This record gives sequence, C-alpha cells and structure tokens, in this order.
Amino acid sequence: MLRKAKRIVVKVGSQLLAGREGLNREFIESLCSQIAEVREKGIEVVLVSSGAVLAGIKALKLKRKPFSLAEKQALSAVGQPYLMAEYRKAFQKFGVETGQVLLTAEDLRSKERFHNAKNTFGALFKLGVIPIVNENDTLSTEEIRIGDNDNLSAHVSVLVDADLLIILTTSPGVFDKNPERYPDARLIPVIEDIKEALEKCDFSTQSTYGTGGMATKIEAAAKAAKKGIPVIIAGGREERVIERILKGERLGTLVMPSKKLKAKGYRILYLMKPVGKLFIDEGAEEALVKNGKSLLSKGVKRTEGEFKKGDAVEVYGLNGELIGKGIVRCSKEELERSKLCIHRDDFVLLKEMEQK
Repeated sequence: MLRKAKRIVVKVGSQLLAGREGLNREFIESLCSQIAEVREKGIEVVLVSSGAVLAGIKALKLKRKPFSLAEKQALSAVGQPYLMAEYRKAFQKFGVETGQVLLTAEDLRSKERFHNAKNTFGALFKLGVIPIVNENDTLSTEEIRIGDNDNLSAHVSVLVDADLLIILTTSPGVFDKNPERYPDARLIPVIEDIKEALEKCDFSTQSTYGTGGMATKIEAAAKAAKKGIPVIIAGGREERVIERILKGERLGTLVMPSKKLKAKGYRILYLMKPVGKLFIDEGAEEALVKNGKSLLSKGVKRTEGEFKKGDAVEVYGLNGELIGKGIVRCSKEELERSKLCIHRDDFVLLKEMEQK
C-alpha cells in the first residue's frame, strides 16, 4: 500500500523546526534532501509546514507564544518570508523549486475555490515544483481559521487526492499512554479503529510553539482515513524517515484508511461550520437513516439558529441525538412554504460514518 504511493503529503510541525537560535537549518536541509530524493523516484510531494509564527518569534527575539490572534497574525507576517527563504535555499541545493500556497478554511469549504486550489496544485506538479502549504494566518479570522496544520494537512491530502499522508512529529508515533508521564507507555504500530484509540489514549500535553499535540494528529488522521487515505504518524528525527516509510519499513503508527467519503461529504462533515440545528420527527428520521431519503420540510418540528439557503446545519432526532449534517435548500423563514429542506446528496449521516 505505502510502496505504491505516487502522491504524498508530508506535514512537519514547529517543534521539529525549532533550533536554538531560530529555525533548525540542519533539520530543514535533511527534510528537503529526503523530499528531493523521493521526487526523483517519480513521487509527487506536498509539504505542509508549520513554523511561520515560530520564525517570527525568533526573528523578533521573543520568548513566548503570541497572546492574541492579532499578535499571531503579525508574527506570522514576519516569519513566513523567513520560513520560505530557508526552504527555498535548502531545496535549491538539490535542484528543486518551491511554491508557496497559503490556505484558509473558506478556500476549502467553497466548491469553486476548492477546485481552483486543486487546479493550482495540479499546475505546480506539472511544473515540477514542490508546493509548501501553510494556513494563511495573516488574513484569517476565527470564522475562517482551520486552527492547526495537522488538520490542514488532512484537508490538503483530500484536496490533492494523495495516496498517503505522513505526519512528522517529535514523538516516535502514537502511544497507548502519554510517554512523558508513564514509563510503561507502549507504541501502537497500527490503528484500525480511531474511536477506540481516542478512548484509550491520553494526549493532554501541548507542544512548546505548536497549536496542538498528539490529539490533533489523531483527529487529522481520522479525517484523512475516512477519505480513504492511509496516514503515518512518525518521528521526524528518525534518519531518512520519509524514504524508509515509502520503502515499507514499519516506522511510527499507521492509521488504516476506511471506506471513502465523497468530496462533498467531506466538505460538509469537516469544513462547513453549522450555523443552525433542525429537530425532526420519527418519520423523517426513518426516511433519512433507514431509507436514504431526503429531508422534507414537513418533517422538521423545530429549529435553532438563523440559517439561509446553502448553509450547513446539524440534524437531530426529537430525543436530541445528533443524526448528521447537511446543506439546507431554504432559509429558516422559507422552511414552512418549501417542500424540500435537505437533499440526500447534501447530507452526511454520522452513524454511517462511525461504522466505516
């Protein structure tokens, strides 16, 4: 499975990039060397890299993380050019050109912008350029932020139809317990059931400069896996880790893929922020859950929140159990005089996804 990968996404976090006096140039050069080697074998690579805020912190000689979103955006504006300059310098040693791609959640939620981004990546691949992706922190607001580059890497994997996502971290992989607290913690070589892993593992610690710990990596892996993409979470400081993974060597933790979720379903489930809630009767629930039918407006008994046509909403049974998410075909005000509320093609059943 891994040896057959023709397009991969590699995500690297801030802690791996952190050096004593700034960015860790030795690590960056090693990473770029591996990616260049992989590329020579005909494998297309996207690099999702954190580190802009870290580079800004180091450039301004600060000794703390930013306190606010505005401060983070400012530090990202300072640090992103430094980060790209280091990558470009390292990749040029191996004759490889790079391109910067900055994304927000809105670029991925919108079908049109999603396909525009997809086309951009396709053009970069044809030009032989390595896309280096980061969240557009400088312009992002809370409403359009993805929030962490682990989840961004999952979204990018879906966007480019990757065969494999490799998340490099300071940990050798995923453990059944927090190895910083428990000496008997055991590395988990394969995760087939994400839900079970989340119930058993403790990921309470956070990284020094990053926005998430192992929990966000598991969350991201679950998203990619539900789109049919295998994920490896492995130690970024392992020698030639990317090449060894692609040769089939067992490193880190392999999160197995599940049945593929369609692109629209992925956007609805993971990228579109619900702005309202619909509570439906038993007949409508049976039509949605058991018969795979659309949701008619007459089946909606009450609503919460304000929504308009094209918005995402959560759908609940009358007992309060969340059934799924969908895109409404009418506004809240139009609900009573509209026949169709949510078309089945615009609905994701959560129970169905949990079984995959």
